[in-house]
Amino acid sequence: MEPLSPFRPLTKGTTLRGFTLVEMIVVLAIIVVVTAVVINGQSTYNRSILLTDTAYTVAYSIRQAQSLGLASRGAGGIVDAGYGVRFAGTTGYTVFADTTGTPALSESVCPLNRPPPGQPDTPETKPGNCRYDPGTDHVVQNYTFSRGYTIGNICGKSGSTLTCSLSSLDMVFMRPETRAILIGPSNQSFTCVEVHVRPPTGNEVRIIRVSQLGEISVGQACP
Repeated sequence: MEPLSPFRPLTKGTTLRGFTLVEMIVVLAIIVVVTAVVINGQSTYNRSILLTDTAYTVAYSIRQAQSLGLASRGAGGIVDAGYGVRFAGTTGYTVFADTTGTPALSESVCPLNRPPPGQPDTPETKPGNCRYDPGTDHVVQNYTFSRGYTIGNICGKSGSTLTCSLSSLDMVFMRPETRAILIGPSNQSFTCVEVHVRPPTGNEVRIIRVSQLGEISVGQACP
């Protein structure tokens, strides 16, 4: 009886065949294509996750300013002041306490509750001017984006018109108001604003929306 073996014994005239050079090149090409697709898909996924995380970080900073403004106290022992976020440029933003500045807005837009000239301040009197004044307002923290993420656009809505490519935007919160004071260049007041965050490559964006009612959301545009 012949022994059981998975291999057939070689006999005279048997030819051994392996992979040809063309077959190896084809296989390697398939492996390279599949690997490139997987790596590109993973890179796109990671970029999307980081973009979303960056947008939520911005939204959290705005929420922080809102909480400080409604509590009327915050960093440095500053009380009875509005707190806000200034967006200007593409690489970051500033959280600040609105402690200085000459009022340039109407009381209906910026309720500082200041008494008439010559009269003493009241407990509801607020300093500032509902804008960020570099060099004089108290800076709570400066934020700078990393990994090449930037602010791609700033938009403000007034009435039914949405204006984009704004050069600056101030969001200020102060008690007893629960609404947001949204001011653009030339003291233009908005009812809703959008801050667009972009990754270093690609056209994908994340929108941070803030309404005049004080609503802060990610991924939604102004209605």
